[in-house]
Amino acid sequence: MTDSASDSIRRALAARLSREMDQAEGLGFGTATVWLTREEVDLIRAALTGTVSAADTARLDFLERCVAAMTARTGSGHAWQLTIDRDHLRLGTADAPRRAGAGFSPTCRAAIDARLAELERARAAVSDETPDRPRHRPEPPSVAEKKGR
Repeated sequence: MTDSASDSIRRALAARLSREMDQAEGLGFGTATVWLTREEVDLIRAALTGTVSAADTARLDFLERCVAAMTARTGSGHAWQLTIDRDHLRLGTADAPRRAGAGFSPTCRAAIDARLAELERARAAVSDETPDRPRHRPEPPSVAEKKGR
């Protein structure tokens, strides 16, 4: 499909979706049911996934280039870490030789992936628990006794 044909299909779809939504809202509805052809669905899917993926890739590539420039300037390698706690979220780097291991990764993508994997392991552990097994640590016996249990 040529760019001009694709652009004309995109404009026609946008106009149709806008008309459908305007009609639904005119009738007091906040949503509209629209029948789409396979070509229209593929066009929407490509637009949504392509835009997000390309933008995110460009952002992560930018961070990687910044660290590569820092490394070239200082001569010292850097390692990435994604830190998430109750009050902060931080994606940053530190001097790699001093930070070997300890939750540091060679790229920002690897640091993000490591935290995602950690989250998935935690979710799996919670879902593996049976109803008769508590999801929290039980209190030590001395605390439970003081509460009169």
